[in-house]
Amino acid sequence: MANEMDRLDLNLLIPLNALLLERNVTKAAERLQMAQPSMSALLGKLRRHFDDPLLVRDGRAMALTSFAESLREPVQTAMIAARDALTAGGSFDPANDRRAFTVVASDYVTTVLLAPALRGLGAEAPGVRVTIEPMRADLINLLRSRRCDLLFWPLQLQVPELMNFPHTPLFTDEFVAVADKDNHDVTEPLTGEDLATTPAVRVNGVGGNRVLSEVKLSEEMLRQPTAVTVDSFSLALRLVSGSDLITLTQRRLFDELAPAYGLRELKLATEPTKLSIAMFWHPRDMRSPAHVWLRERISREAAKL
Repeated sequence: MANEMDRLDLNLLIPLNALLLERNVTKAAERLQMAQPSMSALLGKLRRHFDDPLLVRDGRAMALTSFAESLREPVQTAMIAARDALTAGGSFDPANDRRAFTVVASDYVTTVLLAPALRGLGAEAPGVRVTIEPMRADLINLLRSRRCDLLFWPLQLQVPELMNFPHTPLFTDEFVAVADKDNHDVTEPLTGEDLATTPAVRVNGVGGNRVLSEVKLSEEMLRQPTAVTVDSFSLALRLVSGSDLITLTQRRLFDELAPAYGLRELKLATEPTKLSIAMFWHPRDMRSPAHVWLRERISREAAKL
């Protein structure tokens, strides 16, 4: 075993991880701030080491081989273990230290919170990289395996296992009904009957969870004629723009995008559905200096909302 470990070039682990994440030599080089020819040379070494091409042409893009796909989770686990070992008991200096974070958030949270929270990151923390991934069905596994550093989720849609992870509430919001600014054919205030007869854009839930906007008006929404179904609230607003459709969205997202999309708020006959967004992380990251730094940065921005 000792001789086998001596033969391993652990310097290849970081570029391997970048290639597995980016699936592109140029983007992997940019991720590690190195020249593209250098990354190409490292890919050559990795191909010889594993006796596998790892990246292959798939039309105009590149794709991972089945063997490379099988490496993604163990390599990510190894990266986390190495990071933990090297940062144990240490400190974090954002101006000089390097660190990559993976954050899982909806388009809504990304727009109203993460975008302003990460503004100026390049100048203040040039060695920090943040990857924002969309919500997906296996979000609990992502958090449990520490393949994501932070996850943002509404407390009203409680997932029992998720509530066992450390978390903190960040900000509150409410849902509003939305139409195009020139659409004056919708009766106001909107009642259950109106919702049952007005074609709408509906946003899919994640992993079988209902979208929070449906909870308050559940019976009405079940009867609502869905004209279009999409996976993000931003896209729903875009589709409502210039159409006779309506949708339900968060007020903060509406305030952000309504002027550009030409939208207006519709009065509801019922109280608007409330929501509270919380930030979740793995217990092992509770005292990580880098992790604490990112959480505090996001919490400060959330306090402004």
